[in-house]
Amino acid sequence: MTDMSRQPNEAALRHRTIRHFKPVPIDVKTLENAARATASSEYLQSFTLIHVTDPNLRHAIAAISGSQVLQQENGELFIFVVDTNRDIRIARRALAKQAAATSKRHADTRVTYAKTTGSTKSTNAFRDAIRNIPRETILADALSNAPMHTFTNWNAFLAGVFDATLAAQNMLGYAEANGLGGCYLGSILNDPRQLINLLHLPKYTFPILGLILGVPADEPKQKPRLPSLLTVGENGYPSVNEKEWNEAVDTYDRTVAAYYDSRDPNPRAETFSALVVRHLTADQHHRDDIGTILREQGFELE
Repeated sequence: MTDMSRQPNEAALRHRTIRHFKPVPIDVKTLENAARATASSEYLQSFTLIHVTDPNLRHAIAAISGSQVLQQENGELFIFVVDTNRDIRIARRALAKQAAATSKRHADTRVTYAKTTGSTKSTNAFRDAIRNIPRETILADALSNAPMHTFTNWNAFLAGVFDATLAAQNMLGYAEANGLGGCYLGSILNDPRQLINLLHLPKYTFPILGLILGVPADEPKQKPRLPSLLTVGENGYPSVNEKEWNEAVDTYDRTVAAYYDSRDPNPRAETFSALVVRHLTADQHHRDDIGTILREQGFELE
């Protein structure tokens, strides 16, 4: 068995959310390439990465998010977008080219046939007719029997979510391995319609998460994670008896409470159970509208 503890890159095990950054430039292009190099569902690469450099746009996104992380000027902001629009455009372009080639082959066949029968007049007329077919007509014919459902259904949307999320993880992982830090921003979904407008996103796209990266200006403690007893199963969902389950949750509550009590800055009284219960009544902003917004964006998610 490989001794994983001896691997030089322990960044994944040392992950911390970094919310404050130094005013130091970072290698954005290499980070973008790390995101682009990520594994992709069926090799469709159904995501687009947007690097936000316009201060006014960043302030507008910060207002949507409400996150204090975006109130600072430091750090590079990226938005990861589920994108099947590009796949649809590529498919339609390829189909149009195929239709044009098919029309030309049919025309050449008719011309050859007419020549062999001696009908030169009809040959020239047919050639002119084919030549004058508008490109839009050829495109419409190509698409008339080519539904794009496979790029707008649940499978396509989830594949885009996987691609975008893995790309974000790959980017952050590479950043952390090179001494940088970052913070995921699910809060960009507080007002998806406004964000879609701000980023000029076309149909068949949806912004799924944000990520801010930079040189850490602090070194926060690592948040304790739920015990593996509750989160890792073998050959099925974790099987834990009620007594052990309750003891594990109580122990974790005490661990989380100790973490928050000793946290500097911003200590507070908190347990994981209390956090979960508070989530039941938390302001969801516009997130209940996400299903409707996805349909407005062209996704068929019934």
